Amino acid sequence: MNQVFSFQRFWTYFKYDLTQMWRNHSKAAILIGGASAIFYVTWLLFSLVFTQEWHTPVIEARVVVFALAFMALELYQVRTYGHLTEKKAGSAYLMLPASKGEKFVSMLLITIVVIPFLFMAVYLLLDGFLSLVDPTYGKALVTSFSSAYIKLIEGLAQINAESPFRITPSTMTVPSIASYICSFLYFLLCGICFKRNKLVGALAILFGLSTVLSLVMGLVMPPIFENLDFENFDEDTIVRWTNGIINGGVIFSCLCSVGLGWGVWYRIKTLQH
Repeated sequence: MNQVFSFQRFWTYFKYDLTQMWRNHSKAAILIGGASAIFYVTWLLFSLVFTQEWHTPVIEARVVVFALAFMALELYQVRTYGHLTEKKAGSAYLMLPASKGEKFVSMLLITIVVIPFLFMAVYLLLDGFLSLVDPTYGKALVTSFSSAYIKLIEGLAQINAESPFRITPSTMTVPSIASYICSFLYFLLCGICFKRNKLVGALAILFGLSTVLSLVMGLVMPPIFENLDFENFDEDTIVRWTNGIINGGVIFSCLCSVGLGWGVWYRIKTLQH
């Protein structure tokens, strides 16, 4: 088969890949995407049983559940393409009429674009529907997030007026997006590399890396700080240090994403059964 990237063939394969993704993971998608409705019903049932009153989840609890659902979605990436390590499913994947490049692009698009977008859309639409049909539910999360964003902009404007720092929404948005892409690609890579105990293996590697990094930082950073004269630091120096740390974090996340993407590509390229 021609291994050159063909957009027509890619589009055909991409639609097939989406269909298979839904068939294999529809139950998990409904569970995670519908977490807002599940939480609403659970909270309401407990309220009716124990207080005999109609109480719906408070906004703080709803935000926590949203964050937990997104975290569950992130961890679930070890399963989305994890079947490729199985002999039967992996062999069938290798026989599909698409080039490795087309399979790689389809995998990345589904992992870091389609799945998170559909999760956000379904979750927030359900939350908005509950807010519409039940007046006691309170504001929809979309409305609350919009209000919080406006307050954030106002707060940043005040901080920028009173300090030498210049913090903009992009200052926080770009690192967040880079970190999210890095995390999703990491769990995807672990899913297509480990044959068993995929999530345990992924978390074990993270624990090991964080432990090693903490030990290294504990050895390296104290001597550096001892040699710095913080009392004589002016505002320009502090601003440069802060911007350097933020930019360094973004660059690190981007490099990790590129490295993980290459790892996914290499795994697809060398997959054998």
